[in-house]
Amino acid sequence: MPSWLRIILFLSLGLLLGAGLGLYVGWIAWPTEYTEADLSILAPEYRYDYTVMVAANYSLDGDLAAARGRLQTLAGDERDAWLLEVAGQAILQGAAEQDIRNLALLARDLGLQAPALEPYLSGNDG
Repeated sequence: MPSWLRIILFLSLGLLLGAGLGLYVGWIAWPTEYTEADLSILAPEYRYDYTVMVAANYSLDGDLAAARGRLQTLAGDERDAWLLEVAGQAILQGAAEQDIRNLALLARDLGLQAPALEPYLSGNDG
């Protein structure tokens, strides 16, 4: 085997082993973990999605304190205004009716009122 071919073979083998080891270390052994991330820095569309998910979770578990805390973490002092804004956007954008119902239920249970949400509360006993 010519020496130049042997060099190429060893370089290729080293490159493959290095890439494999790098992927293993980065994805399995020590993957990046994000904790304590600040929700207020989310892009607007993700803030919207998060709010819809908070409302969906609330409709399943009924934990108002947890839902209030999640919205507080997301929107701070503007929590109530943010929830009503998301509910209004959901109605105007023709979101899934269940999502709107979940948002309306959460808003009602937080003591918020909006005429646009009333039709979505019929049949929800809370």
